[in-house]
Amino acid sequence: MFKQIKPALLIAMCAILFACKKDSKVVTPPPTSDPKSTWIIYNGEANWSGLISPSQGLPTGEFPISSLKGGYQLGYAAGGRVFGKYIYKLNSNAKKGIQRLEVNPAGTVVEAGFLETPFSSDAEEGNFHISSADKGYYWDSSRGRMKIQTFNPTTMVRTGEIDLSSLTKGAAYEAAGQLVIAEKEGKLFVDLQYGTRTAAWQIVPDDENVYIAVIDIASQKYESTTQYAKASNLGLFGDHPLWNVDAVTGDLYLVAVSNMKTQTPESKILRIKKGSTAFDATFHLSIKDYQYPSDFNAIFAHDGKIYTKISSRPAGYYSGGTHGTRYRDDIWYWTSIDVLTKRATRLNIPVDNFFCYQQPFLADGKIYFISNNAVDSFSGLYELDPKTGTTKENFRLKGGSKLMGVNRLQ
Repeated sequence: MFKQIKPALLIAMCAILFACKKDSKVVTPPPTSDPKSTWIIYNGEANWSGLISPSQGLPTGEFPISSLKGGYQLGYAAGGRVFGKYIYKLNSNAKKGIQRLEVNPAGTVVEAGFLETPFSSDAEEGNFHISSADKGYYWDSSRGRMKIQTFNPTTMVRTGEIDLSSLTKGAAYEAAGQLVIAEKEGKLFVDLQYGTRTAAWQIVPDDENVYIAVIDIASQKYESTTQYAKASNLGLFGDHPLWNVDAVTGDLYLVAVSNMKTQTPESKILRIKKGSTAFDATFHLSIKDYQYPSDFNAIFAHDGKIYTKISSRPAGYYSGGTHGTRYRDDIWYWTSIDVLTKRATRLNIPVDNFFCYQQPFLADGKIYFISNNAVDSFSGLYELDPKTGTTKENFRLKGGSKLMGVNRLQ
């Protein structure tokens, strides 16, 4: 990303300071060499509340989140995304919907718009995707589970809907776009769920197939449905999108996480190739080839490689009593998988505990990864140079907060 340029004298002074091991006052970490870029840092406490804080330039070193001024407090600090100068995230506080934030001229994060989506429960949380400055899509069960709502991300006003009710199969629970609203080559790809809702937050599918409906963006019309056999449960939840388009190859990758209670069929990564609107029947990655029982729970694709996390031991979301408890142990290692050979290589990045839901992201030729763990008391950001395979630490939080997300405003 931005290579840090420090005068030799400053480096020497810092070395002396740390060698003396003196307990001095907290100093705001220095930015990287481009002070004009605004980065957004999300931290989370044990109850998932936290701050969204701005930073001029990407921070470096170790620092407490309180050293970043102008933060915005949230009851749930996960799941932010950026488009242009705005930050968008699902809000699950008293008023449910899509929240928009911005950094004002004073350098403070403030709310800058809200689109209410009064879905009935957290089990039916929303989902959204922003295509352009004036075109966005979201799912809101209060307006119909088999409909995709449209909105203007600039005005934060609903503009209409795409009705997919004709795709009903009469299942007890049906939804279109609740977990996946992806975009590739002028098309939207939305997941179709057919099954039964139980006490668990996932639905139990009626069959062992996953389905994607294809919508033409220009006409806002349904075009086709593609399916893949021996897979289940595309996506995980709305603030943790499990799809990504490889910016180099143009291929769309999606995670079928499986039934997280039975872990059958096993978790898979599927592909829709550039120029196609159908699943590639010749390709999938199976978690059984790397660790099982376990799941793929992260996805980023770049230049023919899949970046995901592989657990160091068998893992299940419902193992160990309360769901997610043992699943959030220090067991998840960032890994690259070559699409052609399917060979996995563990990255030199600290182990993660699946507290943060943000996916890796690409900026200025570097790929950025977030990890949190208890074993090293680490919560921070790493970057990978995809050309050389080398990694380096960017920064880490101090004082017990977990790193929940990092964005760079465009």
